[in-house]
Amino acid sequence: MATVITGAANGLGAATARRFARLGAKLVLGDIDDAGGQALAAALGCEFRHCDVTNEADVEAIVAASVEVYGSLDCMINNAGQLGALGGIGEIPLDAWNRTISVLLTSVFLGTKHAARVMGRGGSIINTASVGGIAPLAPHAYTAAKHGVVGLTRSAASELAVDGIRVNAVAPGSVPSRMTELAYGDVAAMEAVSKARNPLGTIVSADEIAGCFAYLAGPDARNITGQVITVDSGLTDLRLNADYYRKKADYFGRDGVEG
Repeated sequence: MATVITGAANGLGAATARRFARLGAKLVLGDIDDAGGQALAAALGCEFRHCDVTNEADVEAIVAASVEVYGSLDCMINNAGQLGALGGIGEIPLDAWNRTISVLLTSVFLGTKHAARVMGRGGSIINTASVGGIAPLAPHAYTAAKHGVVGLTRSAASELAVDGIRVNAVAPGSVPSRMTELAYGDVAAMEAVSKARNPLGTIVSADEIAGCFAYLAGPDARNITGQVITVDSGLTDLRLNADYYRKKADYFGRDGVEG
């Protein structure tokens, strides 16, 4: 399976590259971190290309590299990302907003556009969304961009189904990574917050997200398209807190009519 992964030098991208390599995939890794990406590619015995995902020529080139080196592109993983613009809605500079949208959303458009042009039937495009694309759990620009990724995933899946190309997304919860350190201060702080607020009380690992990518790319998911799979220890589950359900009946009064 010839696979392109963007944002592959670290974090979720690197974990996904390692998982796919173990499964025998033929990889082209892309990142702006040339040193990190080249080191990982050397360790995995695969290809690396410098890829700024906001630059259409770079995205087109990395797709072309898969076709040139391996003869096809079977799976495109649009993963590159950043936390992006921070601050209150009244303080975010327009250029910071635009950069964030470009890295997180326009990149997915470009990856999908160029992958769809060369993929045959059975191709799989997988986008990295976020719990921030499901609920308001992230900064404004990040939230807007990831909601856009969810929408684009669904609309692209609708169009490309006739060509036999599946388009899905994975929406991770808080995963220990360099970006997490920026959001929470450090990984330990993120883990403490996540354990306290996640219904399952667990931490989502990068390898678990990689496993979800691998499932969506594989034959067991051949009838899955237009879906967003959330892997978040229940964070975006809209259930009421368990304590609410476990209150004694007399707390609510007769049939919930009287308190």
